[in-house]
Amino acid sequence: MIKRFRKISVAMALALAGVVPSSPASPMVGIDGRWSGWGSITMEDGSSEQVKCVATYFTKEPSVTTEGGISKGGSAGLQQNLRCASQSFRIDAVANLNVSGDAVSGNWEERTYAAQGSVSGRLTGPGFNLLIQGSNFSAAMTVAIASCMQVITIVPRGLQVSRIAISLDKC
Repeated sequence: MIKRFRKISVAMALALAGVVPSSPASPMVGIDGRWSGWGSITMEDGSSEQVKCVATYFTKEPSVTTEGGISKGGSAGLQQNLRCASQSFRIDAVANLNVSGDAVSGNWEERTYAAQGSVSGRLTGPGFNLLIQGSNFSAAMTVAIASCMQVITIVPRGLQVSRIAISLDKC
């Protein structure tokens, strides 16, 4: 049972491991600050559990490099601290991401269970699509962002979880 919830908590950490808005001018606009909300984890057997999450985001402005007096665009950065809790488990995760153009890349770490991995993907119109990888699993994640709300859906592979859905807001 503990192993199952460990895997679920890692998947939850990944659920928010890269929440960035899709504005082409500045992909980090509006993400800074504290977001909170509820979500559910649906297991393969159809059972589900509710989870409460708080995420705090810190952005870094894009770095600009020069080569021979010519400025080149750099990547913007995002750090996300995520804490989630349910009746069965707790999670304490950190994600560090880079956004360059429409490409997203980075890494995540779940501190409670000492798990880590990589994140890659692309920004889309109202959000983004990501591939999250760890040593024992992977997950496809979509995020839709509208105003002050984020809707996140994760479909993990290699876990006993069939779907994770989370809704966060900061308004």
